[in-house]
Amino acid sequence: MKFKSPLVSWLGAMLFLAGVLIGLSLTAVVTWSESEARIYTSYNGEASLKVKCPLMLSPAETAIISADILNLTDGDIKPVVSAEISRPRTPRTTSQAVSLTPGESTTIQWTVDVSDVIFDRLILASVLQSRYRDNPSHSGSCGIVLFSLFGMTGLQTFALVFAISFLAMLSGGALWIYTRWPLNKFSKNLAQINAVLLGTTILALLSALPRWWGATLFFDALILLVMGVIITEFAFSSQKYRD
Repeated sequence: MKFKSPLVSWLGAMLFLAGVLIGLSLTAVVTWSESEARIYTSYNGEASLKVKCPLMLSPAETAIISADILNLTDGDIKPVVSAEISRPRTPRTTSQAVSLTPGESTTIQWTVDVSDVIFDRLILASVLQSRYRDNPSHSGSCGIVLFSLFGMTGLQTFALVFAISFLAMLSGGALWIYTRWPLNKFSKNLAQINAVLLGTTILALLSALPRWWGATLFFDALILLVMGVIITEFAFSSQKYRD
């Protein structure tokens, strides 16, 4: 019974909240990089172009940005492909003509590193496949966050922060429920709404992996909304929920 003290209950609650905030911070920062990439570009295509880049990069790493160039026509085409990559003063731009047979697609790559960082933490890239006869122009962009923990690679850092958020939420929630078991009416209501918060945070983290930024923004906004409900409805009005 001594283990089930209010202090341990608060510890579980704080651990859960820390996990939520870590997950929210991670998804927010990678969404910020994508938003900045779309604002930064001066390219505007008729259709979207799939541009791939890592979500996170360490200062010691070099990353590959790639784009799939498409020929949607029945004839040979030779569109010009232009890339604009962020630089502290002047963007780095490159252009090249790409020959494609009917229905063919090819992948073009560019290399980026710490010298391409702007805003202290971001590498932004935009690619334009120009229009060629009946083949429409395509444009796309992506952003990379420069961040590393303990000298790890960007991928390892992202995975570690992801895991810390997930484990903190699960362990904190489990500890809180254990110390308050059996749950009264107030605790049941709080557990239910925090289960929604847990699920929403996990969905936000998972949606960031394939760069489903619309879904990530939605889930991040929902996290803030649910946290607001918890604060206003439970923290300030908890007495009416107690037995």
